[in-house]
Amino acid sequence: MIRFHAGDPRRSRRARVGWTLLAAVLLMWPAGAGAAPADGSLDRLVALVVERLNTADAVAAAKWVAAGELGIEPTIDDPAREAEVYDAMARLGDGRDLPENWVRQVFLGQIEANKTVQRGLMLRWRFDPAAAPIAPAGLSSVRPVIDRVNVEILDQLDMHRAELTAPDCAERLARSVFGVFTSGNGDALHRAALVRAAVSLCRS
Repeated sequence: MIRFHAGDPRRSRRARVGWTLLAAVLLMWPAGAGAAPADGSLDRLVALVVERLNTADAVAAAKWVAAGELGIEPTIDDPAREAEVYDAMARLGDGRDLPENWVRQVFLGQIEANKTVQRGLMLRWRFDPAAAPIAPAGLSSVRPVIDRVNVEILDQLDMHRAELTAPDCAERLARSVFGVFTSGNGDALHRAALVRAAVSLCRS
């Protein structure tokens, strides 16, 4: 897993990208609701991020039900599994000549965003037990989706590396994220997680 230290310029740049992206989205929404994005070149990449993020609901439900059956607290973090994903994506990225640090950064963002949704849902279920899942959610159909989307995200990084390394990367991503917001998809939790996931896409 990537670790940043105090004063690390990569962390500073990611923070700037994050604030730029968030500010751009907030400024564009809702004042520009319904407007078509000026440049849709990153729309497909953001759509894949959304598709991956949408698996968080089923994952959270499965963990919640499984923990309830055992009488324990749900565990969201899975360092061993996460490390496997980072390593596998780094190997696949190497075949596309993608920098390893960038690939790991991107998937760290995707996994952390997914866990943001899981934590938010579980917090909601603790305060509103009636909304909590009671039947186990099967993950047999979720993992293939995640595996497929992971590879497609790598393909998009390869295809759009010029845009994702450009100084205006955050603004380009903001237009695509804004398009998701104006489509009416996702609640506040999922939208916040989408911003978190999108922040990691610009190469730092």
